[in-house]
Amino acid sequence: MAYLTFDEYQGLGFTQITDADTFSQHEAAAETQIDITTQFFYNADYDANSLVDDLAGGQWQVFRAKQFKRAVALQCDYFDEVGADTPIGIANQDLSSIEIGRTHVQANSNVNATNFGKTGLANGVVAILAQIGLMSRAVSYR
Repeated sequence: MAYLTFDEYQGLGFTQITDADTFSQHEAAAETQIDITTQFFYNADYDANSLVDDLAGGQWQVFRAKQFKRAVALQCDYFDEVGADTPIGIANQDLSSIEIGRTHVQANSNVNATNFGKTGLANGVVAILAQIGLMSRAVSYR
């Protein structure tokens, strides 16, 4: 099950992606990158936490689930904007200079400044995930 449908994406006020097929491609890639970063917090196969149950839960669970969906939507927009949906694809999109013979062209592209480390996640997505507690892991001392 996808974390976010195209209708939900539009319902959250996101309008950058207008094609459902493009959205599905970006959503699947966003799901993979977010799962890796959050240690599969809402992954259905892992079954430790349920996004559906959290949307029907208490105030904190509903808030966390809605913000998680917002983060997925934002990541889909990020993938669409940079024109790639993998960390390697994003790195390749950040061509900063090229030299052909005596001609040297240098762009001021800085995609990596909007990317959290080498994760392929947008900085805004990481900020949301951190605020809802999905970016930190701790070991019990008891």
